[in-house]
Amino acid sequence: MPLPLRWAAAVVATGVVAGLAGAALMGVLRLVQQLAYGSLAGGFGAAVEAADPARRVVAMAAGGLLVGLGWWALRRRAAPVRQAEDVVRGAPGQRMRLRSTSLDALLQVVAVGAGASLGREGAPRQVGAAAGGWLAARCGLDGRAQRLLLACGAGAGLAAVYDVPLGGALFTLEVLLATVAPAAALAAVATSVIATVVAWPFLGQQQVFTVAGPASPSASLVVAAVAVGPLAAGTGLAFRALAGRARALAPSGWRLPVATTVAFTAVGLLAVPLPQVLGNGHAPAELVFVGRLGLGTAAVLLLARPLATALCLGSGARGGLLTPAVALGALLGLLGAAAWAQLWPGAPASALAVAGAAAVLAVTQRAPLTATVLLLEFTGSASALLVPVLAAVTTATATAGLVGSRSRRTP
Repeated sequence: MPLPLRWAAAVVATGVVAGLAGAALMGVLRLVQQLAYGSLAGGFGAAVEAADPARRVVAMAAGGLLVGLGWWALRRRAAPVRQAEDVVRGAPGQRMRLRSTSLDALLQVVAVGAGASLGREGAPRQVGAAAGGWLAARCGLDGRAQRLLLACGAGAGLAAVYDVPLGGALFTLEVLLATVAPAAALAAVATSVIATVVAWPFLGQQQVFTVAGPASPSASLVVAAVAVGPLAAGTGLAFRALAGRARALAPSGWRLPVATTVAFTAVGLLAVPLPQVLGNGHAPAELVFVGRLGLGTAAVLLLARPLATALCLGSGARGGLLTPAVALGALLGLLGAAAWAQLWPGAPASALAVAGAAAVLAVTQRAPLTATVLLLEFTGSASALLVPVLAAVTTATATAGLVGSRSRRTP
């Protein structure tokens, strides 16, 4: 078979497998959520709020013990699980083992389903990446092509579970590959589109968030978005540093299941008065976007959710930070809108929350273009909120870059 046909076959197969894997993992997620908290008819957030407070604690404790034992056994018996970023940017010859990576992703989904304050996107990204690299190797492609398909598989997994084909492709190009070369761009777009379409029959076609926003941006909203950017930069940098520090403290060996059980139980106890602290952050972000979250609760969650995420990561649990960052940015935008209204009315809180979410995500992921497109795809508000989102992302990215350059110059 000529090499171009092998390449095309590997691209198509990567998109198909990433879409199917993403759909399967989301099915497991919903099953775990239902077992932990009951009916999901009104969404995960509503199920958690309706659940008895004791059930929140028990579900988290049981989930922490289960995933802790699972990761302990996996790390004892299987090869180390590598991250897509490390393999793409690492020395040639590195690869992600499909079996151990898939088992790790399954444990991530169980943790998030139980209520861990981590993102669900890490699991489908991992499986998509491992599948892409494995398929490229089976098609006889060289190491460079294998790394490229591995990165495309990661973006395709993200695209499949969130129905964001353009955002998934940009994640591949901006975050993993750092290139817009035509061959890479074509493969990234193709795999993300294929994965999204394959996942449609199982996950449906719908935007991630509902936003009660304006039909068009006002001058007040645009200026408010510029002003919230530096605040989002500080929030994103702090959250990224906190997550990195927590991961560095994660235990190993027999201490791992003990730590996950204790940490998850602590988060469950925190959820007794504050149920919005559970889960990946979709529920509180949605409440902000539709105008149903009070300012007091938002202020408390702005501190409590990063703490819960750090507890989960510090215990040795693995998961993404995408939706947790979106939730933080939405909470920041809501509080910023309340303060801005005293200076210049006319900036809807829901709209500024979307801009804040994009800005915090841009800083945590170091990917302004990806963050912009993801929030516009998440909310279906490209025509109404493009300008304020770009304004917030630009000032946040510039501020984060300035802070980073100064810290590097400091002896």
